[in-house]
Amino acid sequence: MNIHIDSAYTDKLPDFKIAVIKAKAKSMPSTDALKGEMTDLFKHLATTAKVEDISKYPEITAGRAAYRAFGKDPTRYRLSAEKLQRRIIKGEGLDFINNIVDLSNLISLKYRCPVGTFDFHKIKGDVVLRAGAPGEVYFSLGSQELNLEGLPIFADAEGPFGSTTSDSARTSVDDDSEVILLTIFGFENQFDFQGAITFASRLIVDYCQGEILFAELLPARKTLQIG
Repeated sequence: MNIHIDSAYTDKLPDFKIAVIKAKAKSMPSTDALKGEMTDLFKHLATTAKVEDISKYPEITAGRAAYRAFGKDPTRYRLSAEKLQRRIIKGEGLDFINNIVDLSNLISLKYRCPVGTFDFHKIKGDVVLRAGAPGEVYFSLGSQELNLEGLPIFADAEGPFGSTTSDSARTSVDDDSEVILLTIFGFENQFDFQGAITFASRLIVDYCQGEILFAELLPARKTLQIG
């Protein structure tokens, strides 16, 4: 598998990059240790931030600007990271799903960035990150039809399967998943990719009986061969 970012996307957003991690990972219910790490972060966010602060975070501000650059209203189609921040700061909490989904949410909350995590074996062929085209839709994990036009999306040989607002069910992680592709989105030039990759790798190893097979930053005009 090769993965690259469409040049038409980074021509408008030269600071945009993604981190790509491929790993063996055993899907299972989250351990008390993972739930505890998540709960500690929830408490920290709920007691140190207000909802009105979220739009001021550089990571969120840059993501919103990226949506607007391609004609998408970021207050109607929110970044997944922004939606998570709002839930936790408002005290609504999150359901624990499984260890892979939960650690993905933990990364997103800690680094204020969208995280897309997919079953590697459900992805068909090469992958491109690009802006969604007019008329492109898919059913999100919540079984709602999502208008993809203008969103940053992943697409493979069968079409779009992930976005920074909500991913599709087609490539989602389930109880049978054994290899995952975890992607971390950074829209602003000071985003701490190294910290995010190190943190994500540690969670995968600690909480998924995981093995990191590939972890690299994908900038503009470069293609990664993931294998």
